[in-house]
Amino acid sequence: MDLVILAAGESKRFGENKLLADINGEILYKHMEKIYENAYNFKNKIIVGRDIHILEYYRSKGFIDIINNKPELGKSRSIKLAIKALEGIGCLDGVMFGVCDQPLLSSKTVNKIINEFRNSDKSICSARYKDRLGNPCIFSSKWFDELLSLGEDEGGKKIIGNHVDETLFVDIEDGDELLDIDTKESYYYILDKIHKNNEKI
Repeated sequence: MDLVILAAGESKRFGENKLLADINGEILYKHMEKIYENAYNFKNKIIVGRDIHILEYYRSKGFIDIINNKPELGKSRSIKLAIKALEGIGCLDGVMFGVCDQPLLSSKTVNKIINEFRNSDKSICSARYKDRLGNPCIFSSKWFDELLSLGEDEGGKKIIGNHVDETLFVDIEDGDELLDIDTKESYYYILDKIHKNNEKI
């Protein structure tokens, strides 16, 4: 199983680079790397981003770093850059796609998604809470051509929608694990939840 972390968003709604936000005393992009590192021993790991310091950090953790210097061309550009890199190193297995702004995601959930996918006969996998799909998701290499044909602002959900019968949906107990930081409001909500969770310990 290979891993791709997408980290090239422009953070327009957040107002600044959200990947530098503080999450319980840790920078968000470092927090996300640990979640995936503690979840599974991935064969190849790729980070697609636009901040050179973030890319350097991930490289120090064993990732192949790819710069997306045109994030305004849509989220599919990062997906395509990653797929081309995977094809270049001969990826024949599944690839998990994750994002770098999902701090409530747990390593346990990532591992659960991988294990359930491996024990199924499906070629696509998506995390799900009720009727809401989210990251991470997994695609076998048979879908690389379709991923490469995505339109500018299209993502993996389009392929999932077109191939529901090929998709395993892994239900998540806590829907907040699928929450991205897109706005300051969502950021403060996440911080409040972390604070409340810490009080329970």
